[in-house]
Amino acid sequence: MQRQRFLFAALGLLTLWRWALLPTLELAPDEALAVFCTKHGGWGGFFELGPLVTLFARLGMLIGGANEVGVRLFAPLLALAGTLLMWRLARDLYDEQIAGWTAVIVNVLPAFNLAAVTLTPASVACVLVPAAALCLRRVLRQEDAPMRDWWAVAACVVLAQPPAFALMAGVVLVFALPGRLRHHVQGAGFRIIAAAWSVVVLSWLLWQGRHGWPGFAVPEWRVLPNVLRWSVLASPLLLGFFVLAVRAGCRGGLLRSARGMPLAMVLPLAVGDFFYGRHECWPNASGMAWMLLAAMLLAYHGVIARVAVIEQKISLRTIALVLAALQSAFLLQTDLPRTLGLPWRFSPEASAATDYGHVLTADPSQMMRGWRESAKVVSAVLEQAGAEGKWFVLASDWALAVELDHYMGRAEAMQSAGDDLRAFAGRSALFVTEDRGASELPEVLKERFQRIEVLSVARVMHAGNEVRWLKIFACHDYRAPDL
Repeated sequence: MQRQRFLFAALGLLTLWRWALLPTLELAPDEALAVFCTKHGGWGGFFELGPLVTLFARLGMLIGGANEVGVRLFAPLLALAGTLLMWRLARDLYDEQIAGWTAVIVNVLPAFNLAAVTLTPASVACVLVPAAALCLRRVLRQEDAPMRDWWAVAACVVLAQPPAFALMAGVVLVFALPGRLRHHVQGAGFRIIAAAWSVVVLSWLLWQGRHGWPGFAVPEWRVLPNVLRWSVLASPLLLGFFVLAVRAGCRGGLLRSARGMPLAMVLPLAVGDFFYGRHECWPNASGMAWMLLAAMLLAYHGVIARVAVIEQKISLRTIALVLAALQSAFLLQTDLPRTLGLPWRFSPEASAATDYGHVLTADPSQMMRGWRESAKVVSAVLEQAGAEGKWFVLASDWALAVELDHYMGRAEAMQSAGDDLRAFAGRSALFVTEDRGASELPEVLKERFQRIEVLSVARVMHAGNEVRWLKIFACHDYRAPDL
């Protein structure tokens, strides 16, 4: 009991420390998108971010202001809530000792710490996945579970980032793998979950059809980059222990018992993250929710395993936790090598931020650096161009558009190359791109302006390293396409 009180006190201090870290990095594209949706309205971020990220951003900005602290205000609280849910689930399934170790392992995970200081879909997934598992646990403990528990599971699935295929597959496996639970699949409670999820999937498919099916891009199938990504998000030693814990659970028949629920949910969540996780923009890693459940399995097998001598277990466990904690601190403050005089460059292009194959040679936090200075550059060019009311700003991609929109602070919404621009007929635009090789606008835009010229080229620096490279075009007199 004394250890548990110490654990809760440590979690409180850790939450305060995470709050102190909120203003140290500029907004990531996913965070800026949430702010954009809050500022300009619409449902643009519903399917990219899930329904809750924008809500938490809005509430945070009402309390803390339209800055990094305000946007991320609820992220440390979501991490604390996710930890407590994992502790409660582990205590219900196993005991307090395993619950305590689960909370410790979860809070040294680099991916979890990234989610705890940024507001991305990962921040919400760290709450919804444990909440769904805990609600499922309550359903399974009762012969005739009340409908509110089934609705709670359905809410967790629906509120997760649509379409939540992996989470729904995990819910199905929880009931399908142990033979004595399969009758639930035909019950009214499960039909509630399936119906709610089906509505979300149908809405997601309609949205995909209107936007050119972006969610059906061919995923990255190479094994090594995906394993490297997991090593970055979980630390190599902990990742190896996760694999061993999952394998031990599968071989030991854990899936056929009531205690096998975390394992049943880990499998589809891990598979989905392995194949699709690399397409998420740093620092978002919403697919990492499987690591929380894997941490519980590791705590369970670490306590009950009899294979190793107790001293060896303690040594390995301590080394793994310390290394993961150090890796977490490093990823949260990637400027550390540069303050020590080491020339650690940033990713050369925005798209490279998700290329974990270069994470050892390039700083992945490039997506959270240089936006404020970039906005100052574009604002200065816009001021020099004069007649600001006649100009609108057009960015080459959505990430650049939402970042400039936030840091420039203009009332008029920033536009990206894929937006409908018919409302801007007759106006001139500044087109901003990070493409070094761009000598002109994309073909779909070039023919819509009467005259195009290069106005400015700028390098944005951070700690002596180039972090952004901007080229700005003046595009005169936009002509809307004929209907």
